[in-house]
Amino acid sequence: MNAVGQHLRLVRLMMSEELRLNAGLIGRVQFLLFPVMILVFSLILALASKQLLVATPLDQMYVILHALLFTYGLAVGGFALMGERIANRRFGQVSLLLQTPTLLPVRFRTIFLAFYVKDIIYYILFTIAPLVAGIALSIPMTGFRVSSVLFLLLTAILSFLLGISLSFSLSSVYVRWRAGFTALLGTVGALLTASYLGKWFDITQLLPSLELQRTADLWYLLLSAALVVGLSAFAVLTLQVRFGSSSRLFDAEMLETNRSFEFARGSGTLMAKDWIDLKRSRTLGPVVAAYVGPLLFLAILFWFVEGIIQVRIPINLIFYSAMIGFFSVSIYGWLNLLDDPSFLEVLPVRVSDMVKTKVLMLSLFALALSTAFLIVLGLARSELGLLPLALLVGYSSTAFMVCGTAYLTGLRTNSYLFDPRVLAKFALMCVPPLCMLVILSFNYANNEAFFGPVIAGLCFLLVCGGYLLYRGIDRRWGRESFMF
Repeated sequence: MNAVGQHLRLVRLMMSEELRLNAGLIGRVQFLLFPVMILVFSLILALASKQLLVATPLDQMYVILHALLFTYGLAVGGFALMGERIANRRFGQVSLLLQTPTLLPVRFRTIFLAFYVKDIIYYILFTIAPLVAGIALSIPMTGFRVSSVLFLLLTAILSFLLGISLSFSLSSVYVRWRAGFTALLGTVGALLTASYLGKWFDITQLLPSLELQRTADLWYLLLSAALVVGLSAFAVLTLQVRFGSSSRLFDAEMLETNRSFEFARGSGTLMAKDWIDLKRSRTLGPVVAAYVGPLLFLAILFWFVEGIIQVRIPINLIFYSAMIGFFSVSIYGWLNLLDDPSFLEVLPVRVSDMVKTKVLMLSLFALALSTAFLIVLGLARSELGLLPLALLVGYSSTAFMVCGTAYLTGLRTNSYLFDPRVLAKFALMCVPPLCMLVILSFNYANNEAFFGPVIAGLCFLLVCGGYLLYRGIDRRWGRESFMF
């Protein structure tokens, strides 16, 4: 019991550390306002639920909600991939509690288990709890039962926990056994494909928390809890993290790489540095997955809604190209995690120079990956005729979204987007044109001669807006410091 108490105390200390670290970056009030924004958004959706349920049955709403929460857990659960970087990285003169095994006789698995529990509590309190609380506040107007809302909170948390624990265990397998990870994903993918083609079962039944929501059967509650505990235990026991004492030798490649980026002129050297960092830190794969993964999930989700649930949605290749710009923001966040830039403070480099470097590096990723994705998706959907316009939408929306993100957040994207003021500016800047592109894509098939030029004109405005935001980076970040 004493060990449990000590572990809970460690979790509490890490929660305080998380709050102070984020409050130091964006301010305590702004940080705490983030869940309030989620609560208000959820309340608005709950008040509109009667209208939403007219078009979408309740069971389908449950499927979409739990699929999103499960995916959310998958997205934030790659702890084994980031564990070594988190453990070894310093924020100026600040060391994290996760680094204590380098100083004190305590096992890293013990510390990381507390870190894992802390992050679970953190994400539940700051995202899932406000989401369900907004629904609870609507009870006097909507007539929802308190027991139903509490039950939704339970199943929502379980879906999130299943996603985060599965992602944690898969990332641990990836770090230790790359070949085993590839074989595991290949086997699971083949089984899922065979089950779909053979129509063996409904794929939604694979998520026990969703089945618990549907049936209220205690068996699914026990199964969900067992899977969460089992996957988490496996991940913690197989976790492999090496602290800063390890070293690797690399061939000198800066000059050669720099020549490959000469087209970037003044940013070529910094881009070469970032490219080498991507390769040597083995972050290239996760960065590509962070970009392509959500797009593939979106394609599979809408295929599932249209093909399995038989709900017709007027989506086409232009719609997916608009989503490319939105998901490109995740790559910009990843690129800002490569290295602690504080050492650049003593070099003749400005923060705005590094921000522009990240934008240009992301542009290379987006150009290659978005083109390949749209070509493959166009072939799969037999919509290659839409490819030229889809590419224009994808390139222009990416330019605008990324330049807007860079202008607003600089090198601290993953922290500043928790600031409601920055998030509100981001939403006002990026959501309206994105919504316009989505609406126009829905109506494109009705009148191609009219909507085609309208979409092209909007893309031109996005490119101009992105250029102005890119030019404004010097003014916004030129005098800032690299130090925390």
